[in-house]
Amino acid sequence: MVRGLPRPRRSPWAGRPAGRSTPQVFVFLAFLILAAAPARAWDVSGSATPDDFQAFHRRFSTDAYFFPRHRAAPLGLIGFEVYADATYDSKFDDEPFVRTAIDGDLTGGFLSVARVGARKGLPGGIDLGLSYGRALGGDVKLVSGEVQYAIAKGGLLSPALSVRVTGTRTTGSSTYDLNQYGAELLFSKGFTVLTPYVGAGFVRSRGTLDATVGSPLEDTTTRGVVYAGVTLNLLLPKITFEVEKADVVQGAVRIGFGL
Repeated sequence: MVRGLPRPRRSPWAGRPAGRSTPQVFVFLAFLILAAAPARAWDVSGSATPDDFQAFHRRFSTDAYFFPRHRAAPLGLIGFEVYADATYDSKFDDEPFVRTAIDGDLTGGFLSVARVGARKGLPGGIDLGLSYGRALGGDVKLVSGEVQYAIAKGGLLSPALSVRVTGTRTTGSSTYDLNQYGAELLFSKGFTVLTPYVGAGFVRSRGTLDATVGSPLEDTTTRGVVYAGVTLNLLLPKITFEVEKADVVQGAVRIGFGL
């Protein structure tokens, strides 16, 4: 250093890991996803006809199903994951039932269900998970849980196979209640950067509408579900793309952090 010249100031970011602020950004983005809503949120209309309510329930319940969006291999005792994800059903607003079953307007004319959640590995190849979500722009919120058991944990050359059970209940809506249970088989094979996976199972959904006139409306349906996805195993974060088929085909994206 030349004598008499001022000492250069050290940057406040010097020496900090580049990814240190990533979890804070993730939490902020997740908050924006769940908080985003128009001034007048949509809800399920108590004036829906029985046929329109049945059609709405069967479409919405499968769109809102708690698909895995993760691999079959267990997290392990020290493993965990926190995540935010969102779905996209571009044709939902085109359905005839929207005229009487929806009170308000869907954001952008499509249905998207966003979730934040966490998963934790336990001994014996068991993973537990919880999530909280909402239909974007709407009053329908979802609380979901999952238990996954690894039948085959997988390895360097062998794939992983797990059985997974889920449950979901709605909150927030003044008219619509959904109780949902599902079971699946999930298969994956991990590679250095990519982990592809596929799965199939069934979901049973019971919906109740507090009708404005007459008795409450109810509908119970059981549907098969299939899905396929791939996870990009970046150091931070992990990004998953999944294609899901139940009543219709929809897409989903998940951003997760963990071990």
